[in-house]
Amino acid sequence: MTWIVMCPRWQSQDHENKAHAWSLSQNDITKIGSQYVDSLIECIVCGNKFSLQQGVKEAFSSDNNFIIHEFQFNAREHGKVEIVVGQLETIKFSEPFEDTPKIYLTPFLKPVAAVSGHVTRTQFSIFSSDSGMKGEKRELGWAAFGNRKYAAVPLWRKLLASSKEHQLRADYRLEIVDLESAFEVFIGEYLGKNLKTKFMEELVSWILKHSIEEQLSVGFIALKGKPLHKLEPKAYGRWQKRVKEPRDHIVHRGISVTGDQAREARGATFNLMSLIDTATIDNFRIQIPKLRLDGPNFTAGAATVKSTN
Repeated sequence: MTWIVMCPRWQSQDHENKAHAWSLSQNDITKIGSQYVDSLIECIVCGNKFSLQQGVKEAFSSDNNFIIHEFQFNAREHGKVEIVVGQLETIKFSEPFEDTPKIYLTPFLKPVAAVSGHVTRTQFSIFSSDSGMKGEKRELGWAAFGNRKYAAVPLWRKLLASSKEHQLRADYRLEIVDLESAFEVFIGEYLGKNLKTKFMEELVSWILKHSIEEQLSVGFIALKGKPLHKLEPKAYGRWQKRVKEPRDHIVHRGISVTGDQAREARGATFNLMSLIDTATIDNFRIQIPKLRLDGPNFTAGAATVKSTN
């Protein structure tokens, strides 16, 4: 299991026509340990240092279509294959997915008309058109995105995965609705788990019956002595402005929102969740077979960065 991170300076000139995001190597993960908010990650492009919390937040908030699937699903497989044009090629996964994965094909160097088909939990096939190239060889990159051990995924994380489906369709209203719903479910789970160690079940149930604003006030006073807006004033204010208020206006007034507003909502949601409980970041890992020791398994951006392993 690894994380997908994006350098907070990905919009700088240093990253022009170069990678923006990448998967952490095993050495990176070992170095980070449980220090999720310390600047222990070094950008593979510009050398900028940032924390796991910053890197995952930047990736989760991104509009980069190449990394949306990394948050929509929890498992990824990818590779290269040489096909003979006009002949069927079958790719088997290292282990079954729990659902039918999404498949993406990318030709290398020479173009070829190829599509995936007969996709199952265990394998898929590649169909290619001859178009005058019958018998010629072509190299393709492939990537499969799906879920494994899905029953163990928290409901709030599943709602965030659903928000990514809306993001892909540019349905930003539904995306923000799902983002806010995910946060409410997250708070209910967080308060329920922690308050029951200090108070009777009846009191915990009473707190969780209240509105989300009241839970963030009364619940956190009971748990930490202060309401959330005093514990995390900047992050809470940003969540109110970027997520809660737009969600209420969408649901009650039917307003439209822009892609920029949705991106702000993603960042505000992830930021507040991870500040409340840094262990939340564990739920954003993705499974990749044969994780490399040194260097990313894959990158996202305009260039491919080669691993040193």
